[in-house]
Amino acid sequence: MSPQGWRQPVTMAEAISAALQRLGLEGRFRQHDLWRVWSAIVGPQIARHAQPHSFRQGRLVVHVTDPIWLHHLSMMRHKLAAALNEKLAPAEIREMILRVGEVPETLAGPSPKTTLAEPAQGIDPTRVSEIDASLALLGDAPFRDALRRLWLRASRESATSSGTPEMPRTK
Repeated sequence: MSPQGWRQPVTMAEAISAALQRLGLEGRFRQHDLWRVWSAIVGPQIARHAQPHSFRQGRLVVHVTDPIWLHHLSMMRHKLAAALNEKLAPAEIREMILRVGEVPETLAGPSPKTTLAEPAQGIDPTRVSEIDASLALLGDAPFRDALRRLWLRASRESATSSGTPEMPRTK
């Protein structure tokens, strides 16, 4: 080969950056840094209840666990977007859209709601463990916790009215 065919060696980071730039993917790749820095920017409490869902054309869609967090974060969305833009310079987030949706626990960590379950006083412990086992398959923590409270209340009311704890059976 002639000396013209050889190039100077470059680091892997430089080669990847050049390839992404050549393919027009550098901006999209940088956008994915958003998921990496989200928890560090918003803090662990917010990260348990809100996670980025999608990002397109300057619009960041964030899923939150319930309407209370939706309202709370709607008051802070401009501040959060500014903090994210500062960390992910150049600024790319023009609008933050909040929606109630599924927040993966693997990213956000366990929700305090799931650990602060309603006490199961007056209910047979085996029934309580059956309820918890049946509900463990549900992914939506707020829905699961609400259903557990209702199920425990129904079991408690049944136990006080008939003397035996009754509850719906699962298959």
